[in-house]
Amino acid sequence: EMPSPLSLALFCAVVGVTAAQCGKSDHPNCAAWNRNSGFCTDASRPLAQRQRYCPVLCGNLNCPIPGKATTTTTVKPGTGAENANCAKWAASTTAPYCVSKATVEQKTLFCPKTCDFEIKPTADCALYLVTDAKLARGTPSSKTAPEKAVASGAVATKTTLARAYAGTGCTVKLFADATPADLAKPAVSLVHLALFLAFFISISHVNNAALSYTCTCV
Repeated sequence: EMPSPLSLALFCAVVGVTAAQCGKSDHPNCAAWNRNSGFCTDASRPLAQRQRYCPVLCGNLNCPIPGKATTTTTVKPGTGAENANCAKWAASTTAPYCVSKATVEQKTLFCPKTCDFEIKPTADCALYLVTDAKLARGTPSSKTAPEKAVASGAVATKTTLARAYAGTGCTVKLFADATPADLAKPAVSLVHLALFLAFFISISHVNNAALSYTCTCV
């Protein structure tokens, strides 16, 4: 039986791992687990658990693979090999990988190109939109000019807002109108909270049709 996932709050960042944690072969259900829930890159499961049950299928857990020489690789930001499923994981509307609470190291290891912005943001704010049941990052925005809101990318009955990225010290304010009359009265303010690592903030269905937003930073 597949082990229950541990709370993400208890997940430890990947550091040195010994081969003693690695199983000698894959569990019979590995392929199904990975297909259904992305087991190999599931940040809610400790690395040791993935090493124990699916060392061969996952192939990127620093486990010795039968018939292959064991090597040690140091992964630098942006240099890891892309997993073939990165685009699918990133576009998921239920568990979007790039905006998940997976660590920067994990995103760098598995999807350095697909998650490049989320690994090392190049703007102050960004919105993530859903079209045809697929999530995608909209055009990022740096601090907007005072008294000016920019288009959110939402389109009635077609595209809705799902997440917002707010950099350190920044706030994303959503407005129902494309040209809001009063920027002091947003529909909602989404603030980056460093204490909770809340860079990527979920947008409720109440505000997911907002047509414009501002990005303010201190």
